[in-house]
Amino acid sequence: MQKGPSYGILGGTFDPPHVGHLVLAQEAYVHLRLDRVWFMPAADPPHKAGHTISPWEDRRAMVEAAIAGDPRFALTTVEHDRPGPSYTVDTLRILRDTWGPAARMALILGWDMLAYLPHWHDPVGVVASVDQVAAAHRPGFLRAEGDVERLVAALPDLREKLVVLPGPEIDLAATALRERVASGLPIRYLVSDGVCAYITRHYLYAEPRAHVRDAPPDGEPGEPEVRP
Repeated sequence: MQKGPSYGILGGTFDPPHVGHLVLAQEAYVHLRLDRVWFMPAADPPHKAGHTISPWEDRRAMVEAAIAGDPRFALTTVEHDRPGPSYTVDTLRILRDTWGPAARMALILGWDMLAYLPHWHDPVGVVASVDQVAAAHRPGFLRAEGDVERLVAALPDLREKLVVLPGPEIDLAATALRERVASGLPIRYLVSDGVCAYITRHYLYAEPRAHVRDAPPDGEPGEPEVRP
């Protein structure tokens, strides 16, 4: 019988964090009956080698803004606090040592990352380090019949640990959000107001003149217009 806390781990570049991440975390929290979902920004993601990403401090601050006020969610800086590339298997072992053997750990993934799991660094070790691997379907990512069986054939221990999350499928990617900002298009309602305000205030993804004002100052809600 599980005696320790139940934690979900949602890693990513979070450049920027958006409503798709929040909805995925919420679905995992509810359906896996978690005590908390930990957002884990990658410090040095190997799969982003050769790509320009925002500084870790900006991405950390945006995650903090995205989850502010929601006690179901929290931030872990474990990948920043340790040296070397952000290999998930190493991070999971650190978290297991930190939280103890009684903690239930669930790795939360989008379907695209789940499909790529056999190609991760030490995928067998990744699966062995957690109690559950929770994945949600992602719009626009082609799902073929037999996907799960092929994954299980490559990673047999996944059979007993994989949980397919139900819930809304949100077709949203951080790349598209960065492109919108660079083009001067609004991203409000695609990210939290706090994230939107941070991006505008720090001129992320675009030159200052390209930014549009699509959030109230400092992320404060404005007064709605009321008509008779």
